[in-house]
Amino acid sequence: MPKLRAVVIAFTACALLPLATLAAPPMRSEAQRAYDAGEYASCAALYAQVADAEGGTRADGYNAACCLALAGNADAAFERLRTTITTHFTSVADLQQDEDFRSLRDDPRWEPMLALARQEEDRHLAGTDRTLRRELFERLNRDQEIRDRLIAAPEDKALIAEAERIDTDNTTWLKQVVASRGWPGYKLVHEDGAQAAWLLAQHADRDPAFQQQVLELLEKAVLDKDAKPSHLAYLTDRVRTGRDEKQLYGTQFIKAGDDWVPAPIEDEAHVDERRQRIGLGTLAEYAEQIRAAYSR
Repeated sequence: MPKLRAVVIAFTACALLPLATLAAPPMRSEAQRAYDAGEYASCAALYAQVADAEGGTRADGYNAACCLALAGNADAAFERLRTTITTHFTSVADLQQDEDFRSLRDDPRWEPMLALARQEEDRHLAGTDRTLRRELFERLNRDQEIRDRLIAAPEDKALIAEAERIDTDNTTWLKQVVASRGWPGYKLVHEDGAQAAWLLAQHADRDPAFQQQVLELLEKAVLDKDAKPSHLAYLTDRVRTGRDEKQLYGTQFIKAGDDWVPAPIEDEAHVDERRQRIGLGTLAEYAEQIRAAYSR
């Protein structure tokens, strides 16, 4: 199972600014901690609970299957994989490469499961640019790996420099993609690829003009149902806070002593109404998630 990616961090010189759409609920954080501790049965139960709840994602079901396999519960692991693959879809390459599934590969059910995954992957990705989607994932993985390391050592100057190099390289590449292909939305790279592109744009803080360009492209993409409205909201907040303006949706948090607090919000009394319109929970709920994930 890949290290938990539900909390996506944006590093700047002054703070870590969580990107709220993917902030991990406390249960996801507990599940990751159980995985790291080798408590696989607990990990599986927690991820399954999140996967089956409203808002559960493909990653939650996939991670539950990983933990079930590691716990030695092959029957439940195969059932969870089948549910996840048919409800969403799962990359065949991920299944083949993920060492968490090693115990399942000699089982006669493994090859039929791969065939099902291949069928569903082909169906979901028909018409998309798979090469571009894969490149987005590879760049996002590098982005997240360096930020994982920075969480553990936020003052490490070498890591900070490496994060800056990665962000600059990703921004340069994404600008070229946008110039030649337009915004990589659902139709071009599927929903998960579009999410990866958006996260790279969120981290393009050293090129505010490009972030503004992406913001305008996302506005059109949302109208065309080719991008998620919440992504537009988060980038709106990102651009505004980068200009020292007040944010609208409360997605950007800053460190204040030992606490995490939202950066200043315009018309804060009505922020929950704005959040509700784009399908987000309350600011208080989000703040609780941020503190649970980062107050360690």
